[in-house]
Amino acid sequence: MSFQVLGPTRVSGPDGSELNIGPRRQRELLTLLLLRPGVAVPVDRLAEELWNGRPPPGARSTLHAYLSGLRRVLEPGRRAPYRVLTTRDDSYALEVPAGQLDTARWHALAEAGRAAVAAGALDRADELLRAALALWVGDAFAELADHDVAQAERARLAEEHTGLLEEAAECRLALGAHASVIGDLMALVREHPLRERPRAQLALALYRSGRQAEALAVLEAGRRLCAEELGLDPGPGLRELQAAILRQDPALATPERRPAASVCRGRRGVVVGRLRVPCSHRDVSHRRW
Repeated sequence: MSFQVLGPTRVSGPDGSELNIGPRRQRELLTLLLLRPGVAVPVDRLAEELWNGRPPPGARSTLHAYLSGLRRVLEPGRRAPYRVLTTRDDSYALEVPAGQLDTARWHALAEAGRAAVAAGALDRADELLRAALALWVGDAFAELADHDVAQAERARLAEEHTGLLEEAAECRLALGAHASVIGDLMALVREHPLRERPRAQLALALYRSGRQAEALAVLEAGRRLCAEELGLDPGPGLRELQAAILRQDPALATPERRPAASVCRGRRGVVVGRLRVPCSHRDVSHRRW
C-alpha cells in the first residue's frame, strides 16, 4: 500500500487502486495516525485530537468503531494480531514503512536533488526536485486543517514546500531555463510577497528574457511593500540586483554549465552571477528606516 498526506488523505492498494477509507471522521483518524507513523497513541488522546478537545459522550466506542472500519480497509479479512494498524495496550499505531508514505518520499527526493546540486549535476537535480514537487498535490495533512494538533506540522511542511519551490527555480535559472520559471515565480511572489528570494529570482528571470522594465518593476514593487507594511528598506542584495540590472551587468548573464556555484545551498543568500541576494523575508526584519 501507499499513503498520501500531501493533499487530501489517500490510500492506494497494492494494485495502485484507491481504497475507500470511509467517512470524514474515519479519514481524520487515519490522518492523525499518519501524522506520527509507527507511534502508539493512547485512545483517550486520539479522542481528544479527533474531536479537537471536545470529545462527545461515547467517544471511545465511536473511536473503536472507526478503528475497526480502518482495519477492514487496510487489512481485509485479517484477524488479530494486526500488522498495519497495531494495538499496544490501550494505544494504536499505524505501521507504515517510509517508502509507503509520500512525505518520506518527498523528503528523500528533495535531499537527493540538493545533493545533485552540490555535485554540479544540475540536470539530475532538476529532475529530482521536479519529482519531489509533483508529490505535493495540496496542503499537507489537509484533512486536519481544523485540528490544533496538526498545525505546527502543517506549517513546517508548507514552509519546506515554499523553500523547495525556490530551490527548484534556482536550479532552472542555473540551467538557463529562465523563461520556463517566470509563471511559477510570479505565482510564488503573489503568495509570498515579502520573501526576497523568489522576488529576486523573478526579476532575474525577466531580465534574462529581455524584459528589463518588468524586472525593475518587480523590484520596485517589493521596495514599496517593504516600506508600507514593514517600515523597512529592501535587503542589500535586492538593491544590488536592481543596480546591476540598471547597468546591464554582465554578471547577470546565464551562468556557464559548470559546478553549481550559482545555486543557493544555504540560508544566508543566493548567488546571482556574482551578486548575493537574501533568501527570504526574514532577512529584512532587522533593517529599520
